[in-house]
Amino acid sequence: MAKRLFLLHVGPQSVHVSAMTETLRLGGIAVPDAPDAVFAHAATEILRTHKQHGLKRKQVEGSWATVCRRARKAKADCFVSMPAFFDASPEQAALALDGLADFTVVLVVTSGFDVEPPDAWLRLAKDGRTHVLPAHLTDEQLAAQVARIALIEEEARLEKRLAMISKRRRQVNRTLAA
Repeated sequence: MAKRLFLLHVGPQSVHVSAMTETLRLGGIAVPDAPDAVFAHAATEILRTHKQHGLKRKQVEGSWATVCRRARKAKADCFVSMPAFFDASPEQAALALDGLADFTVVLVVTSGFDVEPPDAWLRLAKDGRTHVLPAHLTDEQLAAQVARIALIEEEARLEKRLAMISKRRRQVNRTLAA
């Protein structure tokens, strides 16, 4: 079974995800059902900035795991916006990606040409799985672009599967002809 997509938006600007859900749903993309506080705590947990936010570590511990668990329960491709992850170190980015082992992670960066995409994430993302979009997109435009990216990924997966089936068909036909 093919892995589902996890479209991770790492900013640098924040987006209004609730305004995007309808357009994302049209593209077959879900947003994990979790309170906004869980997403904020997840960013704090991964970036290890709990003291700066006046929190104790145990108050934020497990928040990112909760987001990942909710994404698995969604039974669809998922979109999560974590603009604070833009400034993550390579170790922090690797920690965030560890929780997404069940998914094919596609990185969406809305830095455009204003800011360089984060090197920590670029090194960890697989080739062809990073999409840098213009910085000044509206929420609806970003949702449409994310849906387009998901469809491109699905098309590539289906083309690869079709190539494998065609190859097997040729092998069977050669065996039967012999």
